[in-house]
Amino acid sequence: MAPRWGPYLFAHNGVELVITSEYEDFRYDVAMSNDEKFHVQRHADREVHDQLDIEKLLDSQYVAHVGFIDPDVNLPFVIPMGFARDGERILIHGSTGSRIMMAIAKGIDVCVTVTQLNAIVVARSAFNSSMNYESVMIFGKARVLNENEKEIALERITSKLVPGLWEYGRPMTKKESAATLIVELSLDKVSAKARTGEPSDDDEDVSLPLWAGILPLTTSVGAPITAKNAQAIPVPPHIG
Repeated sequence: MAPRWGPYLFAHNGVELVITSEYEDFRYDVAMSNDEKFHVQRHADREVHDQLDIEKLLDSQYVAHVGFIDPDVNLPFVIPMGFARDGERILIHGSTGSRIMMAIAKGIDVCVTVTQLNAIVVARSAFNSSMNYESVMIFGKARVLNENEKEIALERITSKLVPGLWEYGRPMTKKESAATLIVELSLDKVSAKARTGEPSDDDEDVSLPLWAGILPLTTSVGAPITAKNAQAIPVPPHIG
């Protein structure tokens, strides 16, 4: 049995990258599908079935890790990308010349992962230490949006990453739009898992004179830092 650092823990020891995962015996849990192959085996009690909880996590995060097998070289890649949820789909955009966007346009299967790490859980042993987290995995084939669908999708992505910029900023040019590929991935095949709470020490460890507890982790937006070439321009209200 592996240590309980989950959902994913990695460490670099100077020679190799070592990864452990709570998803090691995982068959996928789909909160919005009844397909049996999408259900969690390990720590099934940590499955998240509430669609609103899944949407809340997706709406709170900015980066998704997109996994795929590049059909040209038959090798796996996982690439971090900005994304936005729009109803029952997520939107991902990139250059028309990028490896991942060209591969997705061919109709390959993808696995998109979004994770929020909330705390390091420190038990009285390394084995029982863990993480408090929320994690969503989305499976399927993404669909390339046509030109008539791109503007609203670009507005959704922009408003997610920088609210107010779509109205405030310079409009996108036709050349910029033509160089951008946007795909949508439906949320009908989703696996979600979360851990909360205190360390789960073995009964015989609780009496040991060792500290145990939680190290909370937070991510927040800091004060705006004006670019050197925009010093004379006040920070607009939509920036804060």
